[in-house]
Amino acid sequence: MWNTDKSLTLSLVCTKIAIVLVFAAAIAFPIALRKGLFGEDGYVTAQMNDHIPLIIAIFIICCLLALIALFSLNRLLANIKNGNVFTEKNVRLLRTISWMCFAVAIATLVAGFATSFFFLVIGALACFFGLILRVVKNVIAAAVQLKDENDYTI
Repeated sequence: MWNTDKSLTLSLVCTKIAIVLVFAAAIAFPIALRKGLFGEDGYVTAQMNDHIPLIIAIFIICCLLALIALFSLNRLLANIKNGNVFTEKNVRLLRTISWMCFAVAIATLVAGFATSFFFLVIGALACFFGLILRVVKNVIAAAVQLKDENDYTI
């Protein structure tokens, strides 16, 4: 039967797979973009030829930010699996993940104004995820504070 431990294990495995995929994408995407492998007859690269260096730079920046978020998520899940749920360390990890989302939002919004509407959509989504994570972080922080108060109560 499915339980919390199996769910956490699956989340940890998925996080590790995502880390590998981000590394692979960081290597493959710039090569594919420069060689014109996107779109029929190189349509995408022909249309955005002037913006290819900016697109690659933003993509690499976003990959680095995603890796920081994924490594933080991996540590957060490992803490939860070890029974350390309501801790200040987890609050810091959630804060880091949310700030990485906001950084991706800023990078893609800047790219969106310079290149394509597609980046604006990604920027809006990253900002939305960052906001949701801030709410979750605040809930966990409040729970940590309640837990600490209860620990000091006789």
